[in-house]
Amino acid sequence: MLSEEKIVEVVETSRKWLETAIIGLNLCPFAKTPYQKGEVRLTVADAETMRGFLELFAGELEMMDENPKIETTLMILPALGNISEHFQPYFQFCEETIILNNWEKKYQIVSFHPFAHLVGVPADSPKNLTVMAPYPMVHILRVNSVESLGQSLKKDVQTENDKRLQNMSQAELQTLWAKIME
Repeated sequence: MLSEEKIVEVVETSRKWLETAIIGLNLCPFAKTPYQKGEVRLTVADAETMRGFLELFAGELEMMDENPKIETTLMILPALGNISEHFQPYFQFCEETIILNNWEKKYQIVSFHPFAHLVGVPADSPKNLTVMAPYPMVHILRVNSVESLGQSLKKDVQTENDKRLQNMSQAELQTLWAKIME
């Protein structure tokens, strides 16, 4: 189990990533408003087993059901940060939990990982910032919010991100990560 001090550090590093990369670079045009309104929850899933994690995940969905003001949750899994293959089963079980409980119309999830990269994109490309985070994360989103925000957006987010990130140099990418991890 993580110490309270380590949990605070993990949450603060994740918050810096959210503010600097996701909101700061506008990688997700939907993130800024709920974040400013305090509707984004960051929580550390410090379970030692898959079962323990899934209980925390289901509990987080129930908490979101009971608290409609929480727009989205970032579940941070620092124990799974070393190897991305260890994270995949956790993410798959989250998807299966949503399906088995008929929550597909309520929630969707997205994953982030320090070593994630887009298919066909070199691992050191700035374009991977759209799937990378300082720790493995399961991002829980409300389907109705995503759909309504998506309809109001007049541009393709991935195309805009590609344009924004294609000109970022390796030095700029390293500076960004250093700022997040300091």
